[in-house]
Amino acid sequence: MGLDTVELVMEIEEAFDISIPDDRASKMLTVGDVYEFILEKTADSTLKSSTCLSAAAFYDLRRHVRALGLSHSEIRPKTQLDRVIPIIGRRTYWQTLSSRMDLRFPRLGRPSWLALLNCIFVTIVVSASFLGFAQQNVGAGIFAAGVLGIISSVILMFLTQPFAIYPASTCTTVRDLVTNIVAINYNTLATRYSTRNPTDVWNALQLIVAEQLGVDRSLVVPRARFVQDLGAD
Repeated sequence: MGLDTVELVMEIEEAFDISIPDDRASKMLTVGDVYEFILEKTADSTLKSSTCLSAAAFYDLRRHVRALGLSHSEIRPKTQLDRVIPIIGRRTYWQTLSSRMDLRFPRLGRPSWLALLNCIFVTIVVSASFLGFAQQNVGAGIFAAGVLGIISSVILMFLTQPFAIYPASTCTTVRDLVTNIVAINYNTLATRYSTRNPTDVWNALQLIVAEQLGVDRSLVVPRARFVQDLGAD
């Protein structure tokens, strides 16, 4: 089981509040296999299946977002996220909404240009450290490069944290945000609204797989194989 698969399994377990045994996980070759397993583990005849979690999450989000200054009618599924949660102060808004809704929100990332600069800087530090110490001892050069590389990475992560204000490129509208929220909080929402909807299960699983493996969501179909079709290691 490669690292991609391990991280994917952990994310699925957290989202659906289930445990996937290693021997069972190794036999799940397609997305459909995982979907059937989730339905099996989350089946509960006492819960209704008529409630749409996406709609429920949208109305809850809209209710909390109104405090940001937009009127009720402006907040629609197709509304651009920048209009609802502006870039300036987004990290604070993001954390406030997450806290008030008592749900996990998608991670905010740094702009690609800043991530590239961070990589270049760390590479320079590692190279300079190795060359500086390797003149006396190669082992010392490798050790110094590793230690200083880690230290510089941690420092840069801390210093650039305020610039982490961008959600994934696939999260540009309110609909996208709601879909992400439902995906990573499926069990919490299903319990909150006493519902287990197979369609919501599939939508959540599809998004989790697409995000974790970095593939287009349209490629995540029941027959898609994790390794051969979706490139998981």
